[in-house]
Amino acid sequence: MRLRAVLAAIVLAVACAPPPTAETTGIDDLLLEEEAEGFAGSVLVARDGEAIHLAGYGLADREARVPFRPETVSTIGSITKQFTGAAILKLQEQGRLRVEDPIGRFFPDAPADKVGITVHQLLTHTAGLPPALGSDEEYIDRDSYLEAVWRTELKDPPGERHDYSNTGYSVLAAIVERTSGTSYEGFLRQQFFDPLGMDATGYRLADWSEAQVAAGYRDGRRFGRVTDRQTHEDGFSWHLVGNGGIHSTVGDMARWVRALRDGEVLSAESLDALFGEHVDEGYGDSFYGYGWVTFHLPNGERMIGHNGGNGFFFADLNFFPDRDDLLYCLFMNDAGFEGVTGRIRRLLLERAP
Repeated sequence: MRLRAVLAAIVLAVACAPPPTAETTGIDDLLLEEEAEGFAGSVLVARDGEAIHLAGYGLADREARVPFRPETVSTIGSITKQFTGAAILKLQEQGRLRVEDPIGRFFPDAPADKVGITVHQLLTHTAGLPPALGSDEEYIDRDSYLEAVWRTELKDPPGERHDYSNTGYSVLAAIVERTSGTSYEGFLRQQFFDPLGMDATGYRLADWSEAQVAAGYRDGRRFGRVTDRQTHEDGFSWHLVGNGGIHSTVGDMARWVRALRDGEVLSAESLDALFGEHVDEGYGDSFYGYGWVTFHLPNGERMIGHNGGNGFFFADLNFFPDRDDLLYCLFMNDAGFEGVTGRIRRLLLERAP
């Protein structure tokens, strides 16, 4: 009953978000100015699980004149990786794997140079795998994708260096499938999305109408919907699965973070691993966990988050653990406006108590 009560409170908070307050008026003013220049997207600001600003701006589909609303569904890009990290840790809690396991345990056909790569190294981008193996829109099934991974040359010896790799997270998604006996998306829905009421989140199993899903743009050029470009009858291309391409709403993503922070999804030990500062990203002030990044800001505070995009869509999800879990989630369907997220962050830090 506790989980149901918590989720009901969050849903109510999101649905009944008040108009901009003194704390968020600046964000509304900023986004209205950007809207006049072509920005379109949705934003949610919450503190301690309660939405204090929730709004949509501009058009989710310019040609059809569909407005971008708070409930508009959009791709979250690489924010997908935190679901993969959580899935691996859930499987570890269930005793089905350990993050120290070498991938040879799951893939006996892995070649000698890769058989010793650990799950932890895949999660922290230290496996030495390349950033990507092909275009997101080029269809490839799981087994063909893995064969391509085995053929590719490592960039670095495993464990030597952090080098961001979508490839590694797609291998992790394959581990989720091999270990759980179900599809990657099916496991996420069974373990996370359905219990948390995240009905608008997923690749294909969520029930969206076309009008709910945002189309992407760049420099006036229409990219369209990611879902339209993934039309193969067997599902999404494995170039995306596990590392990107999940769709959601700002409300669902805030619900996800709150449930994580309340311990409703993973154990305290698993959360320490999920948000852990495992490896320096190379800048001295940001550290990669398992699909999350901890940033040490110039003012000494921490921000934990991740972003994602494909050159057309952009999404950013961040929370401030030392400020009553102050959170903001921003979606947009034109990546030319990515700079907006930094301006929102500065406004929040200036005005939040």
